[in-house]
Amino acid sequence: MIEIDGSMGEGGGQVLRTSIALSTVTQQPVRIARIRAGRAQPGLSHQHITSVQAVAALSDATVEGLSLGAQEIEFRPGALLGGRFEFGIGTAGSIPLVVLSCLLPAALSKGTAEMVITGGTDVKWSPSIDYLTRTHLPISGKFGLECSLELLSRGFYPEGGGEVHMKVLPAGTLRGANLGVRGRLLRVGGVAYSQNLPDHVVSRMRHSAMKRLVSAGDVCIDSDVRRGRSTGAGILLTGECENSVVGQAALGEKGVKAEALGEGCATDLLETIASGTVVDEYMLDQVLPYMATAKGSSVVMAEKLTGHAETNIAVIESFVDRRFSIVEKEGLIEIAVD
Repeated sequence: MIEIDGSMGEGGGQVLRTSIALSTVTQQPVRIARIRAGRAQPGLSHQHITSVQAVAALSDATVEGLSLGAQEIEFRPGALLGGRFEFGIGTAGSIPLVVLSCLLPAALSKGTAEMVITGGTDVKWSPSIDYLTRTHLPISGKFGLECSLELLSRGFYPEGGGEVHMKVLPAGTLRGANLGVRGRLLRVGGVAYSQNLPDHVVSRMRHSAMKRLVSAGDVCIDSDVRRGRSTGAGILLTGECENSVVGQAALGEKGVKAEALGEGCATDLLETIASGTVVDEYMLDQVLPYMATAKGSSVVMAEKLTGHAETNIAVIESFVDRRFSIVEKEGLIEIAVD
């Protein structure tokens, strides 16, 4: 049984999510101890429990120690067969983080995997559901992963109430991908969204972002205004390039004007584009498990080696007999696996 220290490196829930995903695809049981030990509220939250339950359902796994606040679990995977499942986080816990836990096991299942997940779609310390749809999935698709995400309702903190339908087709095996060259910028896209707020909130976010992006060329930002159980707003912007997509997001907060939210997100995107990176700082650690489990070599260029990426590499190398190489090139970081 593989032993993982859940407090290693960055020490967050990513260690847990990567460990259980790789446990299923490598068919190696794992014991994860000291889960989130250094955090203000250590151990498993509702969102972490749902992530483990979802991956366990996909892989017919047995799990010991799974309870709220637990700092150690044992996960023993079975066969990855796919299927249809429903999971409710029960709070505004992050649906996107549950999705990220499941994508790799679902893609390597023998049959189609479909899930209905309820909880939070747009919450702090998590990628937004639009980031997954507009940034993560186009990049993971280069490895052969085919996934569709349907947003039925948005969920904000604290009420939640979001609902997402996920469908992942069996890929057989993933293929290596070359993310070493970004190519030229084709367009800037994205979406400004709100729920239970006046329509002008989205208009103000969108217009302030477009004003800041006037030098970026072709810009198209969608609007999404809804009514639902919870209240909130945010914006996701993407730089769509010939060989990649980079994204930046901003979530609304009390006291922060819509104009500041849109302009700030646009500024962050312009800085990301100007850096020359092929993937943004959030996608970097997310792409590493695909690289390690795909057939053939893969490479990715990033602005810097983040703490999340460094931690994920350590976890991944505990499960697979492959090693990442990391070198500096032209002011960027190249991460490769043969």
